[in-house]
Amino acid sequence: MTIDELNEQVLGGEFDEFVRVCEARQCKEIAAIADTICAKRGIRLVLLAGCSSAGKTTTAKRLCTQLRVNGVYALHLSTDDYFKGDPYYPKNPDGSLDYEHVDCVDRVKLAADLNALLEGRTIVAHRFDFIKKEPYEDISFARRLPGNGVIVLEGIHSLNPLLTELVPEEVKYRIFVEPTSKLEVFAFTRLKSAENRFYRRIVRDNQFRKTHPTETLRIWPFVREGEKKWIEPFRSRADVEFDSSLDYEMAVLKPYILGLLEMVRLRQPENFPIIYSCEFFRLIESASPNAVPGDSILRETIGGSQLVY
Repeated sequence: MTIDELNEQVLGGEFDEFVRVCEARQCKEIAAIADTICAKRGIRLVLLAGCSSAGKTTTAKRLCTQLRVNGVYALHLSTDDYFKGDPYYPKNPDGSLDYEHVDCVDRVKLAADLNALLEGRTIVAHRFDFIKKEPYEDISFARRLPGNGVIVLEGIHSLNPLLTELVPEEVKYRIFVEPTSKLEVFAFTRLKSAENRFYRRIVRDNQFRKTHPTETLRIWPFVREGEKKWIEPFRSRADVEFDSSLDYEMAVLKPYILGLLEMVRLRQPENFPIIYSCEFFRLIESASPNAVPGDSILRETIGGSQLVY
């Protein structure tokens, strides 16, 4: 799809239908993955990983729904809930905390909970407070996995064998999530996955964490370095890859992101990638988010999701 073709969808009066088709196609792909998992029999642990802002959490939740459609109870766990907290994180060479390192995850506690669930025992939900930056036990929420149940473990490190080395390989199924955009920026040159994810992240960080876009831009190289070291090496282990991109999303993101990019441009007028990004979004017609479904992956970025995160 070219930018002109996207703009035609926005201006042609059929954008809502275009959104529905994009979302239905993605839902169909998630349903097919759920069908495959159920057909294999014996799968008890689904490992779902991807880089920053790939849409992992929403994909995991929608996969759980599709598994339940097949009569299989699915329990969603996030590796984010097993973070240790700032005092225990490794550091980058410059002294800053390395949030991408696998040692940020309390692997001992995670392994204990996974084994307990797979054995049919009840656990107290483990949580992480991102405001206080410390873990806690949610005593109001107990979890138990039925005999035919499946755990969907989602997070950037889920495919790393260090997290699930005590679980037999034959009960695992691995998914890698990545937005592989089909939008052509120039002739035969598509929007890169990392660009797509950066645009999502700059909006998400501002929407939910009130992070200034210059800060998101500052830490992005560290995020990318961590992805190359801790996430991408395990991509080849995946049984299937899921494309989390939506052909319409740049039109919906434009009203959210263009002002944020301009804020960075004012502070860093010589930053060519930001200049390029500003010009890129100026070529795209803006679209209202009203047509975006409440369970869309894009809602993870712009807000208004009907799902509980």
